[in-house]
Amino acid sequence: MSQKIIVTHISPDFDGIPAIWLLRKFHPEFKNARVELVPAGDNTLGNQPVDSDPDVLHVDVGGGKFDHHKTNEFTCGTKLVFEHLIREGYIAEDDEALRRIVTVITELDHGWDGYKWPEPASDRWEFSLHNVLSGLKMAFPRNNEKYIQWVSDSLDGVYLIMQSKVKAQKEVEKGLVFKTRWGKGVAVVTKNDGVMDAGIKEGYALVVRKDPDEGYVRVTGSNAHEVDFTKAYKMITKVDKVGHWFLHASGVLLRNGSTRNPTMKPTKMTIEEVVAILEKA
Repeated sequence: MSQKIIVTHISPDFDGIPAIWLLRKFHPEFKNARVELVPAGDNTLGNQPVDSDPDVLHVDVGGGKFDHHKTNEFTCGTKLVFEHLIREGYIAEDDEALRRIVTVITELDHGWDGYKWPEPASDRWEFSLHNVLSGLKMAFPRNNEKYIQWVSDSLDGVYLIMQSKVKAQKEVEKGLVFKTRWGKGVAVVTKNDGVMDAGIKEGYALVVRKDPDEGYVRVTGSNAHEVDFTKAYKMITKVDKVGHWFLHASGVLLRNGSTRNPTMKPTKMTIEEVVAILEKA
């Protein structure tokens, strides 16, 4: 089999690199593809007609099927590659996590972070991958391999986080909803710790998660609802003679078990019993 090559423009950006990531991660023939760089525009590798060689794919450059620069549609090189991989059967059409990632990358390629996203001047955006990439180019000029590797590794992490988020949101929808003096809470039996963030961000006053295998329980309250688990902590430790519990100084984190403290013993209480105390606390 011939060496596969992915071509993008010099100083690859947060469209060209994610497109490379998609091809290497999901297209088995391009897993070990070599990356070549050409000047931006309609330039191609070796000045060959774009898309004329099946072993050479141009992304975000060259004017071919994976270059969007001659259309004003809401698309980009990454989105075009994503849609191609779905059509070829390399990516499942219902991969919601990946679809969301591609949507954000497309929004960024169309400059939405500068006028459509909230508080565009906020310093928090400088921690986003696309802006960190710009900083890396300042710190390590012309080190294209570093840029590609760093963004690719980061997208591996983002993909895992997004998969967890999508699953967590579905689990929260099916969770046990209950009432407390701070507002509605939701309880879920799952190993997916992403339900904690998902529940809080969806407006719940508190979220309870019980690990179905280890038995540990985590309870997180929302600062927006002024939650304080001090009373709940006292009530739980009074009735639970087996599990070890910890109340954070903030009062919004109540923990039974922690990856940071393996000596803590899991509770024997059911999630319904924990919820019953939280309803009274």
